[in-house]
Amino acid sequence: MIFKTITSLAGFSLCVATAAVQIGGCSSLSKPAEADGSSRVPANDATRVQALQNRVNADRQLLTENNLLRAQVDVLQAKLNEMTTIVREALTLPSVTAPQAPRAPLAPVPVPLAPTTAAPQSMATPALPAYAYATSDSGVVIRVFHPFARTDFELTEPVAQALRSSVRGAQQIEVRGHTDSDVVNPIDKLIAIERAERARTWLINNGADGMRIRMKYFSAGNFLADNATAQGRSMNRRVEIDIRNQQLASGHIVLSN
Repeated sequence: MIFKTITSLAGFSLCVATAAVQIGGCSSLSKPAEADGSSRVPANDATRVQALQNRVNADRQLLTENNLLRAQVDVLQAKLNEMTTIVREALTLPSVTAPQAPRAPLAPVPVPLAPTTAAPQSMATPALPAYAYATSDSGVVIRVFHPFARTDFELTEPVAQALRSSVRGAQQIEVRGHTDSDVVNPIDKLIAIERAERARTWLINNGADGMRIRMKYFSAGNFLADNATAQGRSMNRRVEIDIRNQQLASGHIVLSN
């Protein structure tokens, strides 16, 4: 009996000891890990600060360049929209006859005719101002003027008669479309081409040989008058029709001022 009691007490003591060990193990805290400091860099390290400053400067420069490019694109887009609107209105508005530049207040001055090469009556010079009708050694140059951004080939009757009579017997005809632009650009290029093309069509419909016609265009420059004035620009927006016809060459016709 005593032996059983001792055995029970020993077993109970062992259980208590085991529980105490387990409870003590659960209540203990693990030690936190500590950094060894080998990768630390001082916050005010000069090299690190300079590197960060260089990166900030590079980002600012890139942002400035992007803003400048965006502003340039916006300006170009606005100009393109403006020119597109002008061309669209020019192609859709009703036709308006181009105003002729004022004629100089001088009476026509006849040039003596060559004694042996008098021009036939059908080739008499029309009563056109000198800026619209000029002679050369090979024939004549007739100019037709346009309103701003317009391409319609609209003629007064005297100019139409002069063209019809001048193209008869022409060896060659050169049609040159002009604008009043100071800078070459796609919109004015199209306008210059369209002016020359419409003049060519009119000439063919009025007796000119299409095989003898050449076309040129000048979207900027090649001005006839001072482009800094409104009157000068109105004369620079033109089509020049250079007709190589010896019957109309210098010395065979009468000019009008």
